Amino acid sequence: MFRRFTSIFIILLTFVTFPLQTFAVEYSINRTQIDAYLQENGSVNVEETHTYEFEGKFNGITRELIPKKGTEITDFKANENGKPLQVEKEGYIYIIHRKGKDETITIDLTYTIENGVDVYSDVGEFYWPFFDEGNESTYEDLTVTVQPPSKTDDVIAFGYDEAFDKASIQPDGTVTFKFGKVPDGRNGDIRVAYDQTLFPSANMTPDQPMKDEILGAQRKINEEAAAKAARRNTIETIGQFVIPIFAFIILALIFTTGVKSLIRKRAVEREANLSDRIPNQWISLPATIYFSNYKLLPPEALSAALLDLVRQDYVKQDSENRFRIVTREGTMKQEKVLMEWLFDEIGENEKFGFEDLTRYAKKKSNHETYQIYQTRWKQALEEEVREQKLYEGKVRYRLGVGLSSLLVLPFIILFPIYGLFFWMLMSIIVLIVTITYAFAYHPLTWKGALIAFEWKAFKEKFRKLSDDDWQSWLEDDRMRAFIYGLGTRDKKILKKNEELAKVFYGSKTSSPEVVYSMDVSTMIILASVASASFSTANESTNPSSSSSSTGTGGGVGGGGGGSGAF
Repeated sequence: MFRRFTSIFIILLTFVTFPLQTFAVEYSINRTQIDAYLQENGSVNVEETHTYEFEGKFNGITRELIPKKGTEITDFKANENGKPLQVEKEGYIYIIHRKGKDETITIDLTYTIENGVDVYSDVGEFYWPFFDEGNESTYEDLTVTVQPPSKTDDVIAFGYDEAFDKASIQPDGTVTFKFGKVPDGRNGDIRVAYDQTLFPSANMTPDQPMKDEILGAQRKINEEAAAKAARRNTIETIGQFVIPIFAFIILALIFTTGVKSLIRKRAVEREANLSDRIPNQWISLPATIYFSNYKLLPPEALSAALLDLVRQDYVKQDSENRFRIVTREGTMKQEKVLMEWLFDEIGENEKFGFEDLTRYAKKKSNHETYQIYQTRWKQALEEEVREQKLYEGKVRYRLGVGLSSLLVLPFIILFPIYGLFFWMLMSIIVLIVTITYAFAYHPLTWKGALIAFEWKAFKEKFRKLSDDDWQSWLEDDRMRAFIYGLGTRDKKILKKNEELAKVFYGSKTSSPEVVYSMDVSTMIILASVASASFSTANESTNPSSSSSSTGTGGGVGGGGGGSGAF
């Protein structure tokens, strides 16, 4: 918590001190060299060299040094090319002031770690985290060197996490940890031990041996690494076998079902009625719209459904914007729900007007009910499609394919743990393909394929329909064509309807004789008003359509730190 407040304070201080500067400082730490000189009295003199590359303006760099319990950081200084730089300290963060713009600079830091070496009866140990998981900067090339008070060949050296297997012992006892690139948010404690006689003037931590425990810790981490490497090899071997085979099986299933679907499609094409007329209705017009439009219902679908009630004389248009129910006898479930929704819930006395819809949608208390009816209507259409058996019953097959993806899931978890990122990516791709196939595979029955093909073919043919052919159609067929285009939001069908209606009705000296309460010309005018009203209501009632690190250090004994800039 203290570090969080410290970070916030520094940001505020920077804003006050440099009000014209931006918070975002673009930089990279290209090279960092840390040299730790162990002293005979147990203290450690540290020299750090950081090379920063800045893009844009900057005010300086920061270095966070969190001491371990029982230690203390003293005599912190900063300079550039031998020139001292101003340093401020806020909590554990040292702020080094050095303004500039678009520069590469090298800053030298020096400080002392008091009681940095833990001296026991047999060894002196330097166990230290120069950075921890709270570090927010990436070190592109980091090297840490530990030098003993005097030459020796009795050395124990190893590291944890990012420092594992990075230690190199020189003939004089110097230990170099060549980290290379260290991403932000990582730990990397180092552990170096020398004979106790090299620290004659240091206070003994506890008067007890520690060498065997340190060697045991080194042996344990090496054993754990060896075991992890063995597990990695095992998992990689299994993955190389399982993932390709599983992928092959899924692709084979996709290919097989695809071929079957293509064969059925070709057979349907040979048997389908491809006359110049509108297809026969196997199901209601709104259900046809729902089925052939990939189960999508745009707001215009409501306009289409209302006009279809008018077409069937279940509803009559009394005036430009008002309708009334003629009869509910013989209506289907989805039509009953629609009538109840529009004429009972939104309108009253079996009458409905677009002004009723506007007034209804403005009240937030009605929004939930509106959405409930919307869902009920869609479910009724889905039920009609299901009852007509337009899809094959492949629930068990799809469920089996979907559940088989669980075989891949453990590998997606294990591969990144062991650094097998390529196989992790392959596993994710296979998993996505499998689940997508399981969800998307809805093979059509013969009847379903026939309906889908005939209406798809109708879309293409209708756009090329001649005036004479259209005039030979029954008025009911013309209205069904327009309603279908409206409900599927097919602009080309709607435009063609308007062109044909203009030519046909515009050439008449009197209104056409029809047995319906309206003709296509009237329906086209009404559709624009209805669609606008339902779209507005839909938008009104469906709104959805319209870090600093904390703690006291992540390294050993609470120690740690990191680098930054401002």
